[in-house]
Amino acid sequence: MEKEFKLGLISALCGKPSANFSAEDVNTAAVNAIMNELGLTAESSGREIRAKEDAAFALIEEAVDEILPAKLQNVLGEYAEVRSFPRDAEVVFNIDKIGKNRAKLTISKGARGGIYRAARLDSKYFGVSTHVETVAVYVTLEELILGTVSLGELFSNILEGFEEIVYKEIFEALASGTPVAGYGRIGDSTPRSSVTPSGLGAALDAVLPIVKQYGMPTIFGSAFALSELANDGDAYHPELEDSRDRRQYGVIRLYKGVRVVELPNYLVDNSNEAWFFDTKYVFVMPSGVKPVKVALKGDLTIVKNVQATGSEKWEAHKLIGVGVAMANNFAVIEVED
Repeated sequence: MEKEFKLGLISALCGKPSANFSAEDVNTAAVNAIMNELGLTAESSGREIRAKEDAAFALIEEAVDEILPAKLQNVLGEYAEVRSFPRDAEVVFNIDKIGKNRAKLTISKGARGGIYRAARLDSKYFGVSTHVETVAVYVTLEELILGTVSLGELFSNILEGFEEIVYKEIFEALASGTPVAGYGRIGDSTPRSSVTPSGLGAALDAVLPIVKQYGMPTIFGSAFALSELANDGDAYHPELEDSRDRRQYGVIRLYKGVRVVELPNYLVDNSNEAWFFDTKYVFVMPSGVKPVKVALKGDLTIVKNVQATGSEKWEAHKLIGVGVAMANNFAVIEVED
C-alpha cells in the first residue's frame, strides 16, 4: 500500500480532518481511493462491488493495524502497556524497570480459556499467552461506497469491540488473582471480607497508602460500588464538589486526591440481571509502572461470515493477550449491597 494512500485511509478511519479537507471530505477521498485501487467506478454494479469486497477489506485491515494499538493505549491510560508483536514472535514484556521485588507474581490466561494462572517471576521478562478474539461488523463495501456508513464509523465499531474485550480480560485477570496466588493482594484476607457501599471509603483508606508505594493510584469500579463514596467534610467543603460530580457524572471523580474512574458496564441478556462486569469489585491500581500488559499479535483479518438465514456480517479477528505483572501490588475490594 502506498504511503499517501495509507495516510489518507488512516485519517478517514480516525475521522480526522486534514489541512485541506473536512472529516467528511477525507472519508469521501479515502473511499474514492479504495475504488480506484480496486478498479471500481461510480457506475459499477452491485455484483462488481461485491466481487471486490475481500480486497477492499484487506486494505482496511492494514490501516486499522496501524492505529489500533495507539487507540487502545489512549483508552487504557497510564496503568496498561499495549504492544504489537509479529505473528511468529514470542510475546514477552520486559518489566526490568519495575524490579524483581515488585513483580513477584504475575497473572495471565493459561492454555484453557477462562483459566488464569499465577507464576512467580524469576527474571525481568513476562510472557503473555494470546488467543483469537472477534468483533462483528455489520457493514458492506457497498454501504461504504454509498456513504451510508463512514470509514470512521467502521473503525469505531472495531475499536469499541476490542476495547470491551480487553477491559473484560483485564477485569477477569485482576479479579481472579487471589485464588491462584501463593499470597494475597494488598488488603486481602482469607476469606476476604466485603464492605457495603457506605464502607468503601474506610476500605480505600487502608489500602491507598500501600498502593502509593508503587505509583499514583487510580480507583476503578462500577457505578453501584462507587455510588456512596465521598470525601470527608472539612474547611474546604469537598462535599460541594462531590455533589457537583454526582450531579454531572453519577459518581465522584476524585477521592482524597486519587482519581476515580467508573468502569463502563452494560446488560448482556434480556433478564436485566447479567452485567458485562461484576458490579461488586473495586480495583485500586498504581499508574506509571503500567502493571497491565496487553499484547496484539499478528495481522488483523476481516472475514465475511454468511449466516444460515442468508444475512451476512464481517468479522474482525485479532490475536490478543492480557496479563498483569505486580499482582501483589494492587488492591481489590468487594462491595456488597
